[in-house]
Amino acid sequence: MTQLHPSQSSTTLTEDAALRNTLPLPQHRTLNNSPSTSSLNTNTTANNTVPTRRPFADATFHAADASQDESMYGTQGHHPTSKAPLYIRGQWFKDHTGRTVTLRGVNLSGASKMPVGCPSHQAEGFLDEDGTEVSFVGRPFPLEEADEHLGRLKYWGFNLLRFIVTWEAIEHAGPELALIGRPIGETGAIACQPAIVVVGSLSLLGGKYDIEFFEYLVQVLHKCKEYGFKCFIDPHQDVWSRFSGGSGAPLWTLHLAGLDPSRFAQTNAAIVQNLYHDPENYPKMIWVTNYTKLAAATMFTLFFAGNVFAPNCVVDNMNIQDYLQTHYIKSYMALAEYITAQHGIEDDVVIGYDTLNEPSAGWIGVEDVTKIPAHQEYSKEFTPTPLQAMLLGQGHEQTVEFWVSTFFGPKRKGSKTIDPEGVTAWLSLEDRDQKDKRFGWKRAPQFPRAGECIWAQHGVWDFDTQQVLVPDYFLNDPGTKEMFDFGSRSFLPFCRRFAQAVRTIHKAAIIFLEPPVNELPPSLPPPHDDDDVAQFDITSRVVYAPHWYDGLTLLNKRWNFFNIDYLGVKRGRYASYAAAVKIGEKAIRECFRYQLACIKEEGQAAIGQHPTLIGEIGIPYDMSDKKSYKPNGNYKDQIKAMDANMYALESNHLNFTLWNYCADNSHKWGDLWNGEDLSLWSKDDLDKDPRKFANDSSTDVYAPQKNGSLNSLSSPQDVTIPLQDSPTLTRRSSSVSIDKKLAQAQARTRVGTLSSTSTSASSVSSTASNRPLLKNGASDASQGDRRLLHPDVGGRAVIAFCRPYAQKVAGTPLEISFSLNNVTFKFSFKRTPSTTEPGAIASNPLNSPKPGKLSEPTVIYLPRIHFPGREEYLASLGGNRSAGTAQTKPKEPVCPVTVSGGHWEWKEQEQTLLWWTGEGEDGNMDKSEAGKRTPSLDDGVYEITVVGKKWTGNSFGGSAKTGGSSLWSAVSQCCRIS
Repeated sequence: MTQLHPSQSSTTLTEDAALRNTLPLPQHRTLNNSPSTSSLNTNTTANNTVPTRRPFADATFHAADASQDESMYGTQGHHPTSKAPLYIRGQWFKDHTGRTVTLRGVNLSGASKMPVGCPSHQAEGFLDEDGTEVSFVGRPFPLEEADEHLGRLKYWGFNLLRFIVTWEAIEHAGPELALIGRPIGETGAIACQPAIVVVGSLSLLGGKYDIEFFEYLVQVLHKCKEYGFKCFIDPHQDVWSRFSGGSGAPLWTLHLAGLDPSRFAQTNAAIVQNLYHDPENYPKMIWVTNYTKLAAATMFTLFFAGNVFAPNCVVDNMNIQDYLQTHYIKSYMALAEYITAQHGIEDDVVIGYDTLNEPSAGWIGVEDVTKIPAHQEYSKEFTPTPLQAMLLGQGHEQTVEFWVSTFFGPKRKGSKTIDPEGVTAWLSLEDRDQKDKRFGWKRAPQFPRAGECIWAQHGVWDFDTQQVLVPDYFLNDPGTKEMFDFGSRSFLPFCRRFAQAVRTIHKAAIIFLEPPVNELPPSLPPPHDDDDVAQFDITSRVVYAPHWYDGLTLLNKRWNFFNIDYLGVKRGRYASYAAAVKIGEKAIRECFRYQLACIKEEGQAAIGQHPTLIGEIGIPYDMSDKKSYKPNGNYKDQIKAMDANMYALESNHLNFTLWNYCADNSHKWGDLWNGEDLSLWSKDDLDKDPRKFANDSSTDVYAPQKNGSLNSLSSPQDVTIPLQDSPTLTRRSSSVSIDKKLAQAQARTRVGTLSSTSTSASSVSSTASNRPLLKNGASDASQGDRRLLHPDVGGRAVIAFCRPYAQKVAGTPLEISFSLNNVTFKFSFKRTPSTTEPGAIASNPLNSPKPGKLSEPTVIYLPRIHFPGREEYLASLGGNRSAGTAQTKPKEPVCPVTVSGGHWEWKEQEQTLLWWTGEGEDGNMDKSEAGKRTPSLDDGVYEITVVGKKWTGNSFGGSAKTGGSSLWSAVSQCCRIS
């Protein structure tokens, strides 16, 4: 059990930024009355029997005593000490100099869905102690491993992290009433006594939050700052909770609704891997079907519209919708306050918050509960209608449709019978009373009876006849009889409340607005539809953050020569699935590009000209029955799939965070969650290094593979490339078991350092050093079995996702492309006028950086896996240095650079190229031909082309001089389908 402290989210929400900076880490502060926790209003209650209070109603989140200078506008919306804030202007992110910033990152991480020691395939301890005795300290990785993993991600060119933080990680201990405490002495200890926070005449709910997790998380965020990462917090969920087959909400929320997760398997209320009879063979992607089953569908309906569809579910004098949303929002308010209290984290690292990962409407909008909903996207195995799900939950035998997966999607294959044998998914009276006593809530007299379906008790179906009474119960508002629109009535009001609450604490927080997957985003009307949020404008500093996956590949875990424009089918652009089939590599890539273009266009049409960031996109690595994991396996299919995804993102100028980087990934259990295996890196791939090293110990730099199987590491010479201002990557034998052949090899670890000797044309590598890069200057012998690994080691399909791009642009991006086939990067942009950009601060200081002359260079990331350093590349040619680019001049890079204007400098060690253009150019100019100033184009458009190399660093074996003995030949042959 981790240490739990009382809620910290009341009084101090109104403290100004200067006070926050004076507080030590960690600091626990006293709760007093505050208007900042008094305006979380959800929908108007539909209960007319017993008055229910509206928590946080009729008040604003802005501190009443805050002066204009202390407001978000007083500091342009950023923490006063912020050194690198991120601004928004239209559809672009901007830095403080006015340059356009492209954000590319990863989700960190898939394993963060689960507590430490509780993977989804493990039944032991799953339901112990009502889920209260768990800890997420150590997610996404132990603190001592932070340098290794963050250093690798930085080396791969990522600059953004979508930080997975589940509600369960914060409030797993339960929703006890807030404890009022007062700091004692200098230790920050708390003297607590039970109490209720009172604002006006309202008694407000508090919570017990895992402060040890907060402390750990802040330490990781400080590490992220060392590596220059921006982060945003993702309140992550899948099918509501890990106890209903996914992740997210704590177990007590299911008990609050009266559900009994120990009986979900027998009643088909959810298919949970922890309780599955054969967890190792848990059906792939079946977890998604839980969205339409009793547990998750009930919880989402209650969370988003309990006031309307379950008015009798009243707890502590508030509807269950208000209760759940209050605790959810206040949990992330508490986290936001803890983060903002730490010096140097707000804005410089944590830039904002997602609203809710992949929200679901539950049964809201279902036209007929006796039929499978028309909008239900995915069916697999047992597929009950909503009514059948309710009846199964009450213990009644049902014959339901049975579906199987095919290459073209789900297909019905008859029907099968499920018999719960009288077992109900609802808590018995005795068990429910025990939960109520443990967690301290009090149900109203009209709350549905224990052991019985709450939907039957609200009149959806009849207990005695088991017949439906109101088939369209979830379609229309029972009070007004009008169709209930989920977007405008549930989703947007929730997003506004969440954003308003977070901005009470983190005043300039960017809100990442995430709609339900594959659904059209609801339009953002002027803020006048709800009294309690009438003065709050969510359109300020908002990012559209939808998700997109290549569904065919994700569900079937196979890369095919054809694909389907699923989004086009869903939007009604095709008469049938057959018409939406795309055949051949070129058609598939364009299909992906078009779908993402539509998603971006839909977002801008609905919420306005704001940046679009694809919050999740990725590929499964366990394709084709895990054939890539076999001794002679390779990742050629994954390379093609990832390349197609990356092409679609690049061609639409989309910001993104790939799903995902998992430090705990293994070939057997994947990302430790429901059999998913989408991690860019795996500890089980340490013997499959994208770069090859020679057996010849006379050299420390990269050399072509001389023997051994394809995609196999043949030498114990683990190589480390130090990152600028970053600790060296190390591998501890205690955390990962390295291949026995490597561990037993009798060879001295030698490290090739690629340091920079900058010129205006390029930074040329120095000769490799024999000095091992070990922590604290220790000798090689003192490190035991710890090995120094190149950052690419363990990466999967690195050549596909580690790509060049313009990180910061002195203007507006126009075109970008990168071809894996010929390793050519092209980019163009239109220079921003230096007199008026980046915009009118007076009109909206949150969305514009300071104006001024734009003289900073465009920064382009050039990964060495495609654009090697001179010495690195020449050494890879072995003894033959007389061919091709080996004859370049000493100061010239081996990769040609062509620009239409300005001058550039290649910083090899940092894997970046700096490019100065237009008036006000800066930087050291070289007189050599390669670095000379070139006149700009008349229209202000600048273009650059960099041609990389097909070499042993990115060819998975073979030598560059052979021209065709590498995986590239196989990739080229396999991809020539159009």
